[in-house]
Amino acid sequence: NAGYESQRSGNVAGARETVGSSMVQKSRIQCYNCKEYGHVARECQKPKRAKDAAYHGEKMLLCKQEEAGIQLNAEQADWKDDTDDESDDQELIARYMYMAKIQEVSPDAVDTGPIFDKEPEQKIDQNDEDADLAEEGELLASLIEKLKCEIDESKNRNTFLETSNKVLVEKLKSELEDFRNKNKSLTEANNKLSKENDLMFADFMKSKAELKRCDSIEYASEMKLECTKVK
Repeated sequence: NAGYESQRSGNVAGARETVGSSMVQKSRIQCYNCKEYGHVARECQKPKRAKDAAYHGEKMLLCKQEEAGIQLNAEQADWKDDTDDESDDQELIARYMYMAKIQEVSPDAVDTGPIFDKEPEQKIDQNDEDADLAEEGELLASLIEKLKCEIDESKNRNTFLETSNKVLVEKLKSELEDFRNKNKSLTEANNKLSKENDLMFADFMKSKAELKRCDSIEYASEMKLECTKVK
């Protein structure tokens, strides 16, 4: 009937509009890998782009925009966090975030909004952008090398300290063992001297008593002799 046909036509038109809107939105998406429009980086069939100064500069710029409070779209966030085949992923991401914090976000970066989300005619001059990205990429690469050197120096210093601590611990263990042995020897010698002293004291007391007894007998004999003379 007429009502059914009208509803069906409306549904078809709505579906076409939805599909058309999705296609338009997708056609405006630019791939961060090959820079072509119509797909995202994780769907890209082309080889991974070289991790040159521009590559690092774009990642750092996204981090700066995120630090400035600019909301990144899903494609930008995915590409920023994508560190496949890169050594020490968490450390590299931390370096990007560190660079974003220590560098001021330029007014141009904030005003223009997230990169690669507008039509070509709405972008700033490509040459200027490439120059800025190259400069930031070189700065980032320089700072990363500096951080690597500092990390290596820290590791070497920690290794030296660990080795020194082990040597010191072994030395202290040896000295402690020597102290225990010497203390044991001194304790044994002291016990021996104490026993000898006790024996000598006992002999002294015995001799003293014997001497006293002898003196008493001699005194008694002398008194008896005197009494005999008087009689």
